[in-house]
Amino acid sequence: MVSNLIVNANDTIIDHTWIWRADHGRGVGWTENLSDNGLVVNGDNVTAYGLFVEHHQKFQVLWNGNHGRTYFYQSEIPYDPPTQADYTSAPGTDGWASYKVAASVTSHEAWGLGVYSVFRHPDIVLTRAIEVPKAPGIRFHDMITVCLGRNGGIENVINDAGGATSIKPRVTPKVTEYP
Repeated sequence: MVSNLIVNANDTIIDHTWIWRADHGRGVGWTENLSDNGLVVNGDNVTAYGLFVEHHQKFQVLWNGNHGRTYFYQSEIPYDPPTQADYTSAPGTDGWASYKVAASVTSHEAWGLGVYSVFRHPDIVLTRAIEVPKAPGIRFHDMITVCLGRNGGIENVINDAGGATSIKPRVTPKVTEYP
């Protein structure tokens, strides 16, 4: 697994961080510059302020530690998956959630999350922008998804809630509280 930033320490603050994989421009491409994840958090009690993670080929953020918090998250999923088969995380799940909290996590909270798609190839879909376990200690506030391009889209904001982005008419689903 290739990841840009891995946090293994407990009691850590991530402050105003932009973690980016080039997916457009000269000399870049789906098979040339590889990066599975932008940020992987393995430590407990990690807090992120102003987290920007973009264009990685799997989860932009994979949060494995307990008692994590994020205050403002902005993400563009990759522009360049060539086919849906190249961008599928599991049977029946198209794409890789931008913000993924691992199933083993029992406590996590996040505020102000925006996930955007700009797929260059037609028929590319992301099943959910945010994927979290259903547990009493998991809480998310004020989320939005937006389809900025003319291709594909995002089916749900968080897990199976929020509904799909669409191009005609332009729809930007929002979820205020989850669960």
